[in-house]
Amino acid sequence: MFLGTDNLFQPLLPPSLPVKFKTCCMAFFQRCFLRYVFLWTVFLALPGRAISQADTIDIPEVTVTASRLWGWQPGQEQGAIDSVQLSLLKTQNLSDALRRQGGVYIRDYGAGNIATAAIRGTSAGHTAVLWNGLPLQDPMLGLTDLSILPLFFFEDVRLSLGGGSSLWGSGALGGAVHLGSSREQPNGMSLSYQGEGGSFGYLGQGLRLAYGNDQFSTSTKLFRQTADNDYPYEDLYGTENRLPHAATRQMGLMQENTIQLSKNQQLGIHFWAHRAGRDIPPSRVQPASRARQEDEALRAALDWQWIGQRSSWITRLAAFQNRLRYDDPLTQTFSDSRTRSLLAEAEGARNLSSGLDVKGGLQFNYLEALSDVYPGFPRQGRFAAFTALRWESSSRQWLAVLNGRQEWVDGQAIPFTPALSLRWQHKGGLETGFSTSRNYRLPTFNDLYWPNAGNPNLRPEKGWNQSLYLKTEGAWRQWRGLFQLSGFNYNIQDWIIWLPENGLFRPENVRRVWSRGGSARLRLDRPLGKGSLRLEANYNYTRSTNESSRRTSDPSVGKQLIYVPLQQGGASLAWQSGGWYVAYQQEWAGRTYTQSDNSDWLPGFTVGALHVSRNWRREPFSGRLYVKLENLWGEKYELVANRPLPGRFYRVGVNILDFGRKSEVRSRKSEYGNK
Repeated sequence: MFLGTDNLFQPLLPPSLPVKFKTCCMAFFQRCFLRYVFLWTVFLALPGRAISQADTIDIPEVTVTASRLWGWQPGQEQGAIDSVQLSLLKTQNLSDALRRQGGVYIRDYGAGNIATAAIRGTSAGHTAVLWNGLPLQDPMLGLTDLSILPLFFFEDVRLSLGGGSSLWGSGALGGAVHLGSSREQPNGMSLSYQGEGGSFGYLGQGLRLAYGNDQFSTSTKLFRQTADNDYPYEDLYGTENRLPHAATRQMGLMQENTIQLSKNQQLGIHFWAHRAGRDIPPSRVQPASRARQEDEALRAALDWQWIGQRSSWITRLAAFQNRLRYDDPLTQTFSDSRTRSLLAEAEGARNLSSGLDVKGGLQFNYLEALSDVYPGFPRQGRFAAFTALRWESSSRQWLAVLNGRQEWVDGQAIPFTPALSLRWQHKGGLETGFSTSRNYRLPTFNDLYWPNAGNPNLRPEKGWNQSLYLKTEGAWRQWRGLFQLSGFNYNIQDWIIWLPENGLFRPENVRRVWSRGGSARLRLDRPLGKGSLRLEANYNYTRSTNESSRRTSDPSVGKQLIYVPLQQGGASLAWQSGGWYVAYQQEWAGRTYTQSDNSDWLPGFTVGALHVSRNWRREPFSGRLYVKLENLWGEKYELVANRPLPGRFYRVGVNILDFGRKSEVRSRKSEYGNK
């Protein structure tokens, strides 16, 4: 596969593109890739003095990725995964990091199955997942499987609550998850390793090799994870069994490079290859399962940034390919599906005067699918133009942003999506924000083209969203705290649902959904002896109901949507001192309905976890040893009906940082709110 650049990049380019265009793209990718390999080889071959401490040079922090994230949604609630917690989850998947975040509900189908995220009462397809600003949603399914996104590849995981279609396009109706992997920039050579093992045959390992100087920086990450997942569970008759046929395997490679072309120009080259295989276990109502699924992904991206005194430009070119193979011998079901996408984007910003900035851009996204389940060869071309105007008062108390986006799909215009975002902050620590926006989600390829069921006349899901937050920070005696209240309101029309028709299921625009609610968040910090103590808690209330339907006598009208808990929350208490870190975490959720008429449900649950770690240094080595006890009280619970999750289990891990030589690493501060 990796023997030649033709074989490496050819799958990323859709075969239906013009031959001359494909040839140009191939040549561009090959030149950049070969230059990267040459530079990497040269730097690895440098003598020891070339990376000596005396020659280390500060590299400017890379900010090319996802520039629209910073400061262009000031009225929305945003948060980041705590850096210490993220380091303890590095060998696990994105779903594990998002489970304890307020306002997010993870629909986890258990070992060997997918996991998706729904924000504030919307569906999994309404949550955009972006890697350095590039969407990862599958065109066929319209969602992202979080169980095959390893956290080892990302140094920054941020959550934006509220509609973001004006910035990110289709799929960001409920909110967005932003994954960043260029947050660390070493000076000289850096090598780190993280390994973790635990219950039910779990083993996760990651290796990161990086190099940087004033003109070039690169990092290579290798990841591998395996698990048997043969944990005990009770069947429908109360008999304890071991979960069969549930093994998982995944491995991946990510290479990211930054070349400083001049004082104000830089080029980024990114490559990500990933493969996951899983045995799909039977549910509690199935006697057996022999189903198996394999997922493969190739992602390549280039970005160029130019920064002047009053203006800047960013251009991106990305090519993605995903492949999913499913085989079930018991039902004689087999499918082999491929999707390809090619994205080109140009974005510019200019400072018009003191406190006034304008941003605008164009985006083209070509999507296609090749599957033995489709009767034809579906493809789609999306073109979008977006713009934003930002104003900040001279006192810096007021910040306002007006966004707008217009998109065309195969030449047909979809609804214009404007957004207004406001933030006011007082020097005394009080801050409030408000946002209102129109958002949308396009029908998926399965919705449009599934054989004997797809509906080409489907309209995009669309609606308005409002959100409001009030935050205060301050100090009292030895305590320093943050308290935040948030409220939200979503009205979504033309919600797509698959309904039975003449013995088959067919997608229709039938629902109008109203989701509203609020949340409260508290954080308290204080010094304790030579260390510090942190207490965090959150509570979330989400009422998401089907308000109307085009079906007569629809029993779901007025009822809570399935897999949306009315109440959800969590708390944690962490102590840190002298290299020790001890944290207890508790998450809970109320009743979750599994039938649209609310006639059946999963009971509420509460799950605790204990994490203990110890930093150590033995020159030239440094790192962290840690132990994690998950589901500490052995709670028996499910997030999806008849898909049991494991009881009490443990993980033991080691993180060895920058062995071989000491490296200076800078990172952004992770707090609530915007950068």
